[in-house]
Parts: sequence; C-alpha cells; structure tokens
Amino acid sequence: MDIPIWVSIPFKVNVAEIELSLQEPLIELQSDEIMRAKFKDGKYNIWKTNDVATMYPLLWDKAQFYVIAFPTSYLVEAGFSRFSQILSKARNRLDIVKRCDLRLPLTSIEPNIKKLVEKHQPQGSH
Repeated sequence: MDIPIWVSIPFKVNVAEIELSLQEPLIELQSDEIMRAKFKDGKYNIWKTNDVATMYPLLWDKAQFYVIAFPTSYLVEAGFSRFSQILSKARNRLDIVKRCDLRLPLTSIEPNIKKLVEKHQPQGSH
C-alpha cells in the first residue's frame, strides 16, 4: 500500500495531480498558514491533530487509513516484544494469564490514581 504524495507532503504536491474531489480541500489546507508553519518545522505531523479532522474532514477521511496503519502495526510489534520479554524471564512454567495483562504495557492511557482512590469503597462487614 503506497502512501499518496498528498498525505506525505501536502504543502508541496501539485493539486492538479490528485483526485478531483480532494482538490478543493487540499487547496484550503495549503492556504492555511498555521498548518503550513506547523508542518514546515518537520517535527510536527498535521495528520495527528484533531484540527485536520474537524477543519478538513474529507481529507482526513482519505488520509486516516494511511496514518493509522503505522501506529496499529507498531502496537502489534510492541505486543510481541512485550510477550517475548515476559516469556524469557525464566517463567516458562507459568500460564501467560497469570503473568500480566498485555493491555497494560501497551496502553498510553495514564491512570488517575486520585480519582480511583476516591471511588474506592471499603467492603463492609457482614
């Protein structure tokens, strides 16, 4: 699956060379000076922001399949790596379910410990 040129370098592509339905939104994106400035520094991926999804929904609908594929494959690789790490720690006799939940090392969500503690209700006596 080749990534279209307008996804990888949206500000340098010739609009006449892309699909007709995407030409107008791409012209609007190329005219957006804020997005252009963010993209110009090279450290900023405009497709990772909510701004593009809300301001240019047609472009986002087409581009998301290309930009979401990498994080998904990255998580798969990270999962295999974590699983291998768990297995190689001389615990080969234990069941993987007893070792850990693989979702925890792979998530980017930070737990709100204070909120969890506030919601905790001690078990009452019987």
